[in-house]
Amino acid sequence: MNLETIQQQMIDANVNDLFGTKKEVKALPDILSDDEVIQYATSGFIGNSTVLVVLTQKRVIFIDKGLLYGIKSTEIPLDMVNGVSYEKGLVQGKVSVVNGAVTTEITNIAKDNASTLSAKIKETAESYKEVLRNNRNINNTSIDNIDNDIDQIRKFKSLLDDGILTKDEFEAKKKQILGI
Repeated sequence: MNLETIQQQMIDANVNDLFGTKKEVKALPDILSDDEVIQYATSGFIGNSTVLVVLTQKRVIFIDKGLLYGIKSTEIPLDMVNGVSYEKGLVQGKVSVVNGAVTTEITNIAKDNASTLSAKIKETAESYKEVLRNNRNINNTSIDNIDNDIDQIRKFKSLLDDGILTKDEFEAKKKQILGI
């Protein structure tokens, strides 16, 4: 993914506060995979460091490209997000993302961005979890169908063994069950 694509995704996601994160934005092409789409992003603080918080359809990423060291990038996969909350002050807000027993607090977020980031993480995490649930259901259905097909073939095999079906009738039924 190139920087122009990332910048367009940020425009599409109504990103309006990247204060102090120019280096982090430039590092995004090396961090994001080609199939990720930015849902939202904003700047904030984790501890005493300015970070770029990027929400994609798969994860929340916290990027800190410090003055003296390379880059520090941490992430929370959306299926691991257990809760999100925010607080608004007069000028700035805070967002807390709960991941198991760990809570990541992003402070000094523009107050309107705090509620937007919180809502977007909740919405995107729920969508991501729904996709995962649907994929699991499809896989389980496929396994159930295979089990049913095997059971049917075994029943027809016992009818063949008992002399009730001919070999040709059994083979025809087996092909029908397997969709051959």
